[in-house]
Order: sequence, then C-alpha cells, then structure tokens
Amino acid sequence: MNVCTVIVTYGNRFRFLSQVVRACLRECVKKIIVVDNNSVLESRERLKKLEQEEERLQVIYLSENIGSAGGYKRGLQEAVKCEDCEFIWLLDDDNMPKEGALKELLKFWNNLKERGEREKVALLSFRPDRNIYKEAILENKPYLLLGRRNSFLGFHFMDLPHKLWKRMRMPFLQKNRVVKSGVVPVAPYGGLFFHKDLLKVIGFPREEFFLYVDDHEWTYRITKSGGKIFIVFNSIVEDIDISWHLKRKEKFGFLNFLSAGSKMRIYYNVRNRIIFERQNLVTAPLIYYFNIFFYRLILRASKYIRGGNWDSASKNLEVFDRAVKDGLKGVVGKNESFDI
Repeated sequence: MNVCTVIVTYGNRFRFLSQVVRACLRECVKKIIVVDNNSVLESRERLKKLEQEEERLQVIYLSENIGSAGGYKRGLQEAVKCEDCEFIWLLDDDNMPKEGALKELLKFWNNLKERGEREKVALLSFRPDRNIYKEAILENKPYLLLGRRNSFLGFHFMDLPHKLWKRMRMPFLQKNRVVKSGVVPVAPYGGLFFHKDLLKVIGFPREEFFLYVDDHEWTYRITKSGGKIFIVFNSIVEDIDISWHLKRKEKFGFLNFLSAGSKMRIYYNVRNRIIFERQNLVTAPLIYYFNIFFYRLILRASKYIRGGNWDSASKNLEVFDRAVKDGLKGVVGKNESFDI
C-alpha cells in the first residue's frame, strides 16, 4: 500500500514545509509531491536544495500563485501519474504528521467494510486545533461542520439559543471523552487520505474558487455521490502554524470578519461560501436571505459595541458586503483587487 503525499506551499514558509517533509519521510511515504505556488526566492532556493538531497521528493515550481484550488489540482494530477502509488495523502505545508499517523490510516483502511468501494471512501487525519470535528461526532451533529440547511456562513437564527446555552455549559463538558472515528460530510485538504480511484468519481478541485471553501466544495462531492469521509482520531496531524481564523480572539467566531487583518481572506471566504451554500444547502431562499440580513445586522451592531479599531472594522465590512454581492451573483475566479 504505497502512498504519495501532496503538499502545496507558498510565500516564505520553508521553515514549516521542511518539518512536514521530514515527518512524511519518517512515515515512509513512497513519494512526496510539493507544489511551489510561486513562493519567495529564498524559500524556493532552499526547496531546490532539499529536492536534490531527497530522491522521494518531487517539486512542481509554478510561476504564479494559482491558489489552494489550483495548487492541489496540479499536485493531484501529478500524483495520479505515479504508478507505484495507490493512495494519496494531502497535507498543508504546516501539517506535521505525528509518529504513526500514516500507519493508523492504513490500519483503519484495512479494517473498513467499505474498502472494496475504494472510489467512494476517504479518511481524514485528526488535527487537534480543529476540535469542531470531534465535537460534531460526539454530539452526533455533522451539520456543525457545514451549518444547517439555509444557514449563511454557518449562521442560522434558529441556532442562537443553542449557541448561547452551549457557551454557558462549555466549562462543564467532558472535553477528553474518547472517540476513535466517525463520519463527516466535508473535510479540509490537510489530512485527507484516499485511493486514487476516488478521483474518477469526484474529479479535481475547482480552480475558479481560487482560495477558501474549495476544499469543502470538493470533498462534499464524496458525500453527495453516496460515499463517506471517516475521520480517524488516532491519526494525528499537528498544525505547527495557526490558521488565521483560529488566531482571532473574538468571543463569537462569526465576528472574526471584523478583526481579520486580510481583506483577501474575507473576500474569498465569504464569496465562495455563498456559492457553495446556494448550490448545496439552500432549500428555502427566503430563510437564507433572512439569515444574511440578520448576520449583517449583527456585524454592524457589533462594530459599534465591541470597540477596537473602528476604521479597520468599517473597511472589513465593505469587503464583506462586496463578497456577499459577488457571491449572490455567482462571480468566481481570482479577483485582482486582492493580492495573495
């Protein structure tokens, strides 16, 4: 059972990438494909040196950043050509596998009843800072990962009482309850493991999404096609850099847009999420538009109440509104107004 790992990197992140590559080598993957999404010169030069030193490493050097969607698509297309590898394991450039992470995935796969339908099954390593996946399994509420039907960015006005009650009782929850696995409807790229035959069913990520939500749109095709995504909690992948939305200090996650430092992240997150929701989750448009109205109302009220940098929050709201407008129009592709 030979495994090919696909990693996408960008910017100046070799300090993270090198740790991930070495961890993958320790996990005995057959091949590592790194897509260099037009990283800075220093990072690229160090990566070239590492490629020369390690025969299992292949790097695809791109002349422009084509986003996570384009980067993983390019890496997957190359991985499919690897005749020696049956399986593909996707990782972000800061997803460092813990010792035995791959072994746990292979063991779980071998014990699966569904493994005969290899074109319909994917596994997901557990990233401890993404505790919502564990929460969704423990509470038997997979919609926590997507939001219920007709929710906007995962927000639904009917969830407000539950969210408030949940925050009140959080200190009393048993956070260390043991769970070995469970089925989730979507997954990030980082940690996803599958047989190459799966790509015959779901295809490749949509390049026009460019950044953000492209992973959910792509992996949701597994669920829509009648397949399953199993999260394997014994296979642990540690994020050695913290994602932007996890760095925010807001008490309520949906207020992160007010304090986000990157206009680009706001725009693509909101725009692409709306496109995804309208294609997959909206069954009652009036309720959906009401949730949009309510969400925007809360954001505007919070801008005046929460304090902080009022001017920055105002500009973020302008970007947010533009993203909503473009998302509802179905605008896709790279927006040149936002540099990555």
